Amino acid sequence: MEMSTYKSSGLKTWIRRICFMVIGVCALANPMDFFNIYNILFGLMIGLFFGFLYRRFLGAFLNLFNHQFKKERGKAVIKEAVEMGMLFLTPFTIMLFLATFGLRWSMTLGFISAGIMSVGTASAIEMGKIKGKQEIKNTIATSGVSFLFAIAWTLSIPLMTKVPAYIEGGINLVRSLAGGGGFGL
Repeated sequence: MEMSTYKSSGLKTWIRRICFMVIGVCALANPMDFFNIYNILFGLMIGLFFGFLYRRFLGAFLNLFNHQFKKERGKAVIKEAVEMGMLFLTPFTIMLFLATFGLRWSMTLGFISAGIMSVGTASAIEMGKIKGKQEIKNTIATSGVSFLFAIAWTLSIPLMTKVPAYIEGGINLVRSLAGGGGFGL
């Protein structure tokens, strides 16, 4: 039994995290106030959370469909394929950032969906490279997970864009009450 000794590099991990943070910030960017601190902070948190879940689900489905290979080579090979696939999000994130903050576009969900789908396909390709042969089951598994996450991300954006305003309003209410403003009753 040959065991894999893959260890994720810090650079790959940071590139992945930065990509998902940028996706979160750009998805929640308010065209009237691009630098709203509440939108930025909530976008960072949502992006990191979404990236964490997406990476876990991709790995879980690759584990599910490559159980025997994982037994032979260890679970690190799956992590390696997913980590390498995640790097394919970088060009889409750069385009998203430029479109949002450079061109001031507000409808940039296409970049997010395309990036997520490319990560799934790239992860399947990386898994094929490691195994020495491409298998359709890996492509279907990663494409299915990516499709579901792209849909979930797209459908949740309208809901998530409201949250920073509620956080900001709550904080301002607490500041007002703490500062002696009260309700004026």
